[in-house]
Amino acid sequence: MPSATGRQKAFSTCSSHLIVVSLFYGTASLTYLRPKSNQSPESKKLVSLSYTVITPMLNPIIYSLRNNEVKGAVKRTINRKVMKKLDAL
Repeated sequence: MPSATGRQKAFSTCSSHLIVVSLFYGTASLTYLRPKSNQSPESKKLVSLSYTVITPMLNPIIYSLRNNEVKGAVKRTINRKVMKKLDAL
């Protein structure tokens, strides 16, 4: 990538994917490498939820946040919520 913004975009996407991959394999390893006596049903459910639902949902979010229109909409929504909270104070 010749430009600085291009390199920044590539690094941003790459780092996001590395986070998703580490979450995926981290929860998978927690599922299979923890001793059976150390697992409560609640922790099993949490790890399972992260492994099967949260990680696959992150990929579309990563790709949609590369779109400038989506970025603008997210920023506007966050700004509205922050302004409402500040007005309530």
